[in-house]
Amino acid sequence: MSATPSSSRAQGSSIIRGSLISLGVRLLDLPSRYGFHLLVAAALGVVDTGRFYIVFSVMVALAGFGRLGMDQALTRQIAMDMASDRAAAVRPAIRRALCLVLAASAAVTALLAVGAAPFAHDVLRKNDLALPLALGALAIVPQNLGAALAGALAGLQRVGYSQMIYSWLWPTLFCVVAIGLKLAGLFTVTRALILIAASFALAALVGAILLKRALIAVPAATIDAHAPSPQPLLRPALSLFTLELTKLLITSAPAIVLGIVATDRETGLFALTWRMALVINLLISGVIGMAVPKFAELYARGNTQALEKNAAQAIGLVLCLALPAVACLLIFPERLLGLFGHGYDQGATTLRILALGQLAAACFTAMPEMLGMTAHMRALYKINACTLAVLLVGLAALAPLGGSAGAALATSLALAVNGAAAAWMAHRLLGVAPLARLWRDARGRLRPARRNGETP
Repeated sequence: MSATPSSSRAQGSSIIRGSLISLGVRLLDLPSRYGFHLLVAAALGVVDTGRFYIVFSVMVALAGFGRLGMDQALTRQIAMDMASDRAAAVRPAIRRALCLVLAASAAVTALLAVGAAPFAHDVLRKNDLALPLALGALAIVPQNLGAALAGALAGLQRVGYSQMIYSWLWPTLFCVVAIGLKLAGLFTVTRALILIAASFALAALVGAILLKRALIAVPAATIDAHAPSPQPLLRPALSLFTLELTKLLITSAPAIVLGIVATDRETGLFALTWRMALVINLLISGVIGMAVPKFAELYARGNTQALEKNAAQAIGLVLCLALPAVACLLIFPERLLGLFGHGYDQGATTLRILALGQLAAACFTAMPEMLGMTAHMRALYKINACTLAVLLVGLAALAPLGGSAGAALATSLALAVNGAAAAWMAHRLLGVAPLARLWRDARGRLRPARRNGETP
């Protein structure tokens, strides 16, 4: 049954208010996450920064195989359960998800710890990275448990707490300790990796406490009686995992490939410029964090009109905020990179290419996530397979020739393909066209203003 016009207006306005709150919380990423990258870049220099980000990228990529998309599946399932008056299913779903994540993450941790030396020697050709890779494995279990807890919080509409656990709490904890290590002259690659693992562990603990408090508001009277049959989590999680895997590989594969085919210096330049371009992604992911549970709720209610309106508002909000940031990255790349230290300004071209890729991603904000939240898993799988093919073929062809700039071009092409393909499939399968809706709404707002300004 579709919503009434008044309810649609309420739902449409709620995503704007909620997204602004979500963005406000996410802006804490700027001092925390960028403080993290600034500390690493300033304390280690270009070459050691490259070594660090090779390990960090491997660690982040493998961590995704320990989550298997379970955090996003949990967000979707809890949001749908709450919208369908199935509150009794929430706690069992969380327990099953945490058990699956713990088992998978432990297996991935063991794999990285055992395979660190062979990977460093035979693939990276950098024997000195064997110990850092093994230390990086320590962060996988706490990182993934924290992500699962954050996914549960998002499904319960605790988006601010969810994003705190997902994004800014662990780098904040890292920076607090890392500043002291830097001042004492004790900041090294190995100590940084140990500190990352400890920061993830504390963030996961905070997430568990917040989730326990959030569950107090979930009705528990029917938990023992008339409990609904558990809904499958693993199958939708594996489908959503293709979306997560795509994001992980777009984030980490370029640095890993550059670590194999280029110098540590080129890897360091790309790593820093990519982190600077990700300021746009902070805006995108901040809005997505609010939109994703709303998409699942509206789809469960069958309200396609509100689904399109919410998606259009998400894209419009991100574009309004992203365009000034993109302009700064395109016009002043040398000055911005020079703030991180000597030699980084040589990545100006790389930063410009990555900024354009992030702008393309902003134009299709939350489109892949919409497919996942509306159960169009097969379409999402095809889109992600195509995106990964563009990314990996592009990296194989462009990274050896163009170094960091070539890797940036492959990354930006993959972002554009992913967003455009998802928007097309959403139009085909759901009948929604958020960009067209955004254009119509913008023209509708401008026309009255022009008429009011005309002389009689």
